[in-house]
Formats: sequence, C-alpha cells, structure tokens
Amino acid sequence: MSPRDYLLDRLPLLAGFAVALLFLLLVVHLGVAPLSLGDAAYIVLLGAVATAALLAVDHRRQRPFRRAVARRLEAPEGVELGAAPLPPAKTREQRAFAELMARAQRQALGALQEHRRSAEQHRSFVDLWVHQMKTPLAVLELTAEQQDDSDAWRSVAEEVDHLAHGLELMLTSARLERFELDLKPTQVDLADLARAGVNGIKASWIRHGVYPSVLAPDGPMTVESDPKWLAVVLRQLLTNAIKYSPRGGRVRVEARALGGGAASLSVADEGMGIPPEDVPRVFERFFTGANGRRTQASTGMGLFLAAEICRRLGHELGVETAVGEGSTFTVTLRPAGLHRLEG
Repeated sequence: MSPRDYLLDRLPLLAGFAVALLFLLLVVHLGVAPLSLGDAAYIVLLGAVATAALLAVDHRRQRPFRRAVARRLEAPEGVELGAAPLPPAKTREQRAFAELMARAQRQALGALQEHRRSAEQHRSFVDLWVHQMKTPLAVLELTAEQQDDSDAWRSVAEEVDHLAHGLELMLTSARLERFELDLKPTQVDLADLARAGVNGIKASWIRHGVYPSVLAPDGPMTVESDPKWLAVVLRQLLTNAIKYSPRGGRVRVEARALGGGAASLSVADEGMGIPPEDVPRVFERFFTGANGRRTQASTGMGLFLAAEICRRLGHELGVETAVGEGSTFTVTLRPAGLHRLEG
C-alpha cells in the first residue's frame, strides 16, 4: 500500500481531528481567552506536525505487513498455497486479517489434500477394475477365436475389441494424471517399436482384413523416449488406422531419420480421410468429427490422449489427410526435446 492509499484510508479520521481542533480553538477563544490569529495558526501548526509525525511512525510500523499483502495481490499466479507466512502483525486489524488468511489457507490445503486422496482412490479403483475386466475379455476373445468364422462370432470379436480398447483408454487417461511419476526415458529403437506395435494387434489386422507393412532402416535407429508411453501412442494410431480402413486396405508404418538429428514415426492408412473442417480439432478431447458420427465407433479420446502424451514427452503429433484417400499421422522426435537420435 502506498502512502497515498494509507492517507486516503485515514481521511475521515483526519477530517474529524480537524473539526475537533477547530471547535477547541473556538471554545478557548470564546470561553477562556481571546486568541489572536497567530496563536491559532501556531496551535494548528503544532497539531498538524504532531499528527503527521504520528502518521509517519504508524505507516512505517505497518509498511512490511502491507507490502507483503500487496506483493501477493499483485502476483500473476495469485496467492500460492503454502506460501511463506506474512510478517508479524502490528495492529489488531492486521492480526485479524492474518488469522483470516491462515484459516482460509488451512481450509484450502485441507480441501486440496482431500481432492488428491479422492483422485488417488479413483485412479486405484480404475486400475483395479480395468485389470479385473481384462480376464473375462481375454476369455471372450479366446472363445471367439476358437469358434467357426461366422458373422455372429466375428461381431462378438469386434465388440470385445471395442471393449478392450475402451478399457485401455480409461487406464491411460487415469495414469496420465501421474505421468511424471511413470516416466522412464531410455533408448528406444523406432524400427523395433514399430514392428512390435504391428505384431501386438495381429488379431485385429486379420479380423478387419487390413494389411500392415513396416518400413524402417535395416540398422538400428535409436531415439531417447519412454518406450511404454510411445508404444501407447503408436497403438492408438494403429487402432485408429484399422478402424477407418476398408477391408482389404493397407496401413503403412514408417520409421525414418530426418535431417538435423530428428526422427519420425508415421502411420498412413487408405481410409476415408478427415474432412478439412475437422482437421483443426482432431486432437481435442471428446471431438468425434464427421467420421466418428458416421461410424458410431469414436470416443473422441484416443487421439487426444496420443497428442497429450506426445506433448509431455516433448514430441510432436501431426496429421496430413485427404477425404477419400486416407490419413497419415506422424510423431516427430526432435533432438531439442526429451529425445535424441542415436543412429
């Protein structure tokens, strides 16, 4: 608080003091002894000097507390929970304000801790529930694979795929809230990652009649990333490519080195493509777009989670698409981020 604000706050008190001094001079002049103009001016001057001195001392005494409050109010991020305590209060008003702030801070910290406990319980429940659901899904999938190749069992297998994919999305979304605790950067061979990703969903390729291919250098092409999270991104892109590819279509997975020590991992399909008006929003949470509404098979979460994981890894996820020709999603890994091309 500036001296000007300090004085403005005390303006009614100063006005009252001036009126009281005026009445005192009037009483003395009329009832005790007449005062000359010089004597009256001298008394007023003494009163003004004494008042100014008292105000200066009081302002100096309260200044550290007021400055600390002002700094917190002017901070762009607002008042931080757990911030350093205010300087010692010098007045009862300041003590009351400091106690109010401390009480509000304690309540906010308590609410935050309760929210964290609730969120942790929710994440634990999701983890447990997803893992418990995987067992019956695996039984259903195995049963469907052992039956004859009828339309009914193909439909069951497809629905099992949808359920499994939905569970993976739920688990990924829950774990993303603790991404930093689950991040383990290491050297990852993009070619091996691409082949493992394609082979990991072999049944889906066969069931949907889509043919994958992997293009990668013969030698190792190593980047620094988190293999688990990068595999989650690749799996989502592959699942998306299968979902929107026609039977008999092809999906190309390519890992290649770029100039300047960068690398890329792309997934290209021959599907329906994305309408131009949907492209800017394709990575938004819950955005399904025209294709998702047409197929009724999109949650609007898969590409959002893939883009969010890439952002946290320091990678870039982009898309090139043409309606009726297909889409190419590319993860770009640059040496300025978490990653570094080794070979």
